[in-house]
Amino acid sequence: MPRFSRALSALLLAAISSEASLRAQPWAPGQGPPPGLNLPTAAEARQLEQLRLNGEAQGLRERYLREAHALLHRFWGSRQQPKLLLAGDRAEGCGVQRVAHPMAYYCPASQELAMALNLRSSMRSARGKSDRELLLLDLAVLAHEWGHHVNREQGRGPFKGGMELTVKQEELAADWRTGVFLGWMLNNGALGVDDFTQTANLMFELGDYERLAAQHHGYPKERFQALTRGLTSQLQAGQQLGEWRIDTAETFSRPLKLTAEDRLLGQRRYEVRRFEIDRSQQIATNLIGGLLGAASCVWGNQQQCIGMAAQQGKGRADGAYTQRRLTLHCTTRSFDVSDDAFDPQPAARDGKGQAAVLLDRDCQDASAPASQ
Repeated sequence: MPRFSRALSALLLAAISSEASLRAQPWAPGQGPPPGLNLPTAAEARQLEQLRLNGEAQGLRERYLREAHALLHRFWGSRQQPKLLLAGDRAEGCGVQRVAHPMAYYCPASQELAMALNLRSSMRSARGKSDRELLLLDLAVLAHEWGHHVNREQGRGPFKGGMELTVKQEELAADWRTGVFLGWMLNNGALGVDDFTQTANLMFELGDYERLAAQHHGYPKERFQALTRGLTSQLQAGQQLGEWRIDTAETFSRPLKLTAEDRLLGQRRYEVRRFEIDRSQQIATNLIGGLLGAASCVWGNQQQCIGMAAQQGKGRADGAYTQRRLTLHCTTRSFDVSDDAFDPQPAARDGKGQAAVLLDRDCQDASAPASQ
């Protein structure tokens, strides 16, 4: 082969390898997707949120899902956009003929992505929410199923695993990609902190405890951690998100106005969101286990596609972002959280790490206003 041809071939191979590497690697903290792709803008992300808040009610769910579907396609720089199927649509692959509740899956054989969950009837965290609030949970489900498509096309990021890929690794990788996308939405002002915490509560609820089952999708805590691992690839600790700051992967805070008493006592007060797991009441439940993953069709298996691993009578821990008040005592370097069973404790003993972050950030000068 002539020298010029060999050099040209080497350059082409390097370019292909570089593009594949960019697509396959998780992004660094605070960064978005690799440059050079036809990516959506922050304005387009905010436009999706405006549709949710202000769009005409009739037919809103379908319009919202289709716009979100297009946004996810461009966000991931996917080479092929799966066909979006809604309840009642005819399906072509993975043994499904007609899409119906409770199906939410991605079928690689037919390049189809189905969204037919009735979240209000299936999930505790969805009950009591308005139709517009439920769209945020639908967005999390859609982003998760898109995660399966992108896993196959671009790699599983930090969940590559060993020689043999498991269902659990695949599901956690899709949860991680859900967090990456939601983190990008937060970063661009298209999602609020409370909006995100609702979706995180949903992801915790979707975990299962069938550790020895072939279709085990990850414990609730593991799925939540995968989600927040994706989230923090897009956000920096201490970053301002509207009135809120992200303090750690599991905590957010916003300062409350200082009073004369606060100044006299050298204390700060915050409204906080802290993810807490309550194991004191492992209540019996018939919640559907692994709702997203069991019907993901990632393996092209009909039974997995339309079957659900029901959690009959399984005891479950409850996990959710709590709404608390946190008081930080700068002079004694201690903190107290409202509505918990503990008296004031040293900031270093906060298992969430939030009190120590706030202490370092806001207590350098106890007479100064709290960080805004």
